[in-house]
Amino acid sequence: MFVKLSERFTDIPYQQLGKQVSYGEAIEYFDVELNPLQVVKVIPPRYVRDFHIAVMKINQPIPPHTDSEIKTTINFYMQTEPCVTTFYEPNEAAPVSQIENQTNGVLFNKKDLKEWKSFIATPGEAWCLDVTKPHSVDPVTTMTDRVAITLATGKYNFEQVCNMLTETRSL
Repeated sequence: MFVKLSERFTDIPYQQLGKQVSYGEAIEYFDVELNPLQVVKVIPPRYVRDFHIAVMKINQPIPPHTDSEIKTTINFYMQTEPCVTTFYEPNEAAPVSQIENQTNGVLFNKKDLKEWKSFIATPGEAWCLDVTKPHSVDPVTTMTDRVAITLATGKYNFEQVCNMLTETRSL
């Protein structure tokens, strides 16, 4: 459901541009200006056209959910405040709701899920995530903006993206 990339990405200059989408004011995605080679190098060139780059900002705890329109994302964490990203075992838990503009993503009640594994990302790390699986983000202490450059695809599943990352020796 998640794996950390082997390389650190500590200096990716970027400029945040206009907002793409916001989910409940808690998760926002923005267009970004940067040297794309700094992030797309982890994907074999023949697949790059099937990924998109954005800046993601999270400003509050995020309940268990699945993402809309995205199967797999690689998050290059710029600012992380200690937060735990938890994935949950697949089960028969029924989705409980959707945020107004979610498409195929849904929200779950944490009490209906069984925790699988979790990680705490630090600035400079990159993690590949299967965002079709329920996952949440909770602060260890207090929540401030959490920022990541995302390289996401709605075409390839987690296993396929991991194979790409293996091909480029990024895992």
